[in-house]
Amino acid sequence: MASEAEILARKKDMSDKISTQVRTLGVGILALTWGLAVSDSAIAKEITVRLRMPLLWVGTLAIGVILLDFLQYVCSYEVARRLINYMEANKLTDGEYDYSSVLYRLQSVLFYGKQILLAAGAFYLIYELIRFILGLG
Repeated sequence: MASEAEILARKKDMSDKISTQVRTLGVGILALTWGLAVSDSAIAKEITVRLRMPLLWVGTLAIGVILLDFLQYVCSYEVARRLINYMEANKLTDGEYDYSSVLYRLQSVLFYGKQILLAAGAFYLIYELIRFILGLG
């Protein structure tokens, strides 16, 4: 049986790993789409010509993923900053987050949103590349 402390530690570790993977894949997808667009190789030029709009959409989604990741951390910072300021002003040693606040809720929306946006962009890129490879595009 796992203790609450162990569960919270695992949750923190996994959410950090998820965010790292999302960030890495988002930047990687953006680098791939940009690399295809600026490459001089014949195959990259052919892919870019045939998949111009899909690549633009995928690159845009990747930028969105990175932006959502950044905004999640901004919200998390602000939630913590507000709580610590409240605790210091009231000379408290412990505080409780306002789980109903917009910023607190927005953290979760952004956390899941970046994962959904990444999955959508990655699957769309894979779909279009498979169509290109099979000559269907």
